[in-house]
Amino acid sequence: MPSATHNSPRARPLLRLLLQVLLPAFLLLAAALLVLTYRSTTSMVNDSIRHQLEEANDRLQILLDSYLSGLDALLSATAEQPELAQNLSSGDRTAARARLQDTLGHRHGEHLDLLMLTQKGKPWANMNSPLYMVEHRLNQLITTPPLFQKWTSIELDASLNPLSILLQRYPLLSPDSGRVIGSLIGGVVLNDNLSLLHQLGRGANNLSIQLIMHGQAVGPMFFNNNDITPDIVTQVLSGRRDYGKIRGHYFSVQPLRINGEPSQLKVLLLTDNTIAQQLQQTYGHHTLLALMLVLLAALILSIYTLKQITIPLDGLTRFATRVSHGKKAVFQPDRIQEFNFLGASLEQMVSVLQQKEQRLAHLFDAASSATIIVGNDDCIQALNLTAIQLFKQEQDQLIGTPITRHFSPEQLAPLLQAINQARKGRRIDDIEARLGSLPQRPRYQLWTLAPVFTNQVVTAVQLQGQDISRLKQAEESLQLNRLVLANMLEAVMIFDRHQRLVYANPAYHHLTGYTLDEMLGQPLGKALPPASDEQESPWQHVDTHGHWQGEINCQIRPGVTTRMRFSIRSLSNDHGETSHYVAVFSER
Repeated sequence: MPSATHNSPRARPLLRLLLQVLLPAFLLLAAALLVLTYRSTTSMVNDSIRHQLEEANDRLQILLDSYLSGLDALLSATAEQPELAQNLSSGDRTAARARLQDTLGHRHGEHLDLLMLTQKGKPWANMNSPLYMVEHRLNQLITTPPLFQKWTSIELDASLNPLSILLQRYPLLSPDSGRVIGSLIGGVVLNDNLSLLHQLGRGANNLSIQLIMHGQAVGPMFFNNNDITPDIVTQVLSGRRDYGKIRGHYFSVQPLRINGEPSQLKVLLLTDNTIAQQLQQTYGHHTLLALMLVLLAALILSIYTLKQITIPLDGLTRFATRVSHGKKAVFQPDRIQEFNFLGASLEQMVSVLQQKEQRLAHLFDAASSATIIVGNDDCIQALNLTAIQLFKQEQDQLIGTPITRHFSPEQLAPLLQAINQARKGRRIDDIEARLGSLPQRPRYQLWTLAPVFTNQVVTAVQLQGQDISRLKQAEESLQLNRLVLANMLEAVMIFDRHQRLVYANPAYHHLTGYTLDEMLGQPLGKALPPASDEQESPWQHVDTHGHWQGEINCQIRPGVTTRMRFSIRSLSNDHGETSHYVAVFSER
């Protein structure tokens, strides 16, 4: 009669021994690998970020040199015109102003905030931007740049409305004698120069840029991420360090070279939290690698265990054969349960790997910049959530559609040319293309293109875009404000919180006969003197109610008095404190 019995209980199962001894050893090895990969990843990321900041600073220096070189070429070409020197010799200011206006209309000319002619060390004709109050500081502008054809960084009048300026001076030679009879001065104001800021911000992925002069921030900041607050810049400047990390942001402060030499103008490069996300992503990759090593070791252990399990399986086969022949058989099935436990453990490890893959996919979808993958047939293969929001369509409506269908036609040619260049293995930066077809609400993006390789062959192109619509709108608003103030028929005066005149538009001079240079820093009673019998003082009413409107008898010229329609309104800052007063008036 056949029977099945267990082997001697003194024989310990080999798999149980392996699990009790080798599994803790593998867990310790995995923990050690995780710690080592984290430390090595942190060091690698710090070195990588420092290298990226150095490369960004070098690229920014090249962009600044290119920006100033364009202005150099334009100013030198203007200064070398014999007609301009002839206008200066003959005293023809009208013709000279026309030539200066023509210079401002050329390429790079729109970047010039200051453009003027001098004669015998005194201002002769200027086309300076009316947005900046430099009339009362013309002498400082003329005497500051001591050398010809050399850029100089200066700060005008730090006591009142300081302006940080890059200035250049060119000599004007007499066509008859060849002697210097005057000079052409051109420059840019850094306080709110969005054109220069946009030029320097080209290709600055995940970096925000702030210009610095004499340890103080100059002008607005070029933001690539909204989680950077102004107090972070203040802390960086107060720390007086050239490189470091503050509140999760890496920073670098380096001087900019002007004329090939270090200058007082510096640049602050500040990373956003994308770098921290890259750190987590890299750490995730290394963690995945460490887990794969542990999985490999577990697979080797599984193979060895499977080999050990085949022994009872062979015994089972022999047992069945012997039973079928009516012979006595013995079988020990203990290790089958341990095999099932090992299989469940492997299944759990595979589940962990799938979770890691899902996290990597989530990082792609959660990226703050729009990312589009375009195949070699110019059709969309994949896109993240930010890109879907720009398209304003469902994802299934976009996948497989031609990329040419979604961009404005006037910008399609350079975009397609950049895609073809990326397919040759090149990275293409700063391609401006407008996504969508809504002219009433245009949105502008700046795209970076990079090839996607599969087995060392380019199979797709990745487009990564940053929204620059706010920067475009700010430039248009600034230009519109300049035109409005310069062409208003009503006189506009702006006073500081101490009720001193800081700005007046051209209509102020036409109505009163007084110039801004004469009245700058004067109170309302001096900037627009009341008649001797005028007793009204609107300031107390403005401070109480925020505005005043009425008519005042004013002395617009010595001995000339007229009735003026007058309106004054106070302006408040973010803290509710009065920062400026705006006065608008016209003749009755």
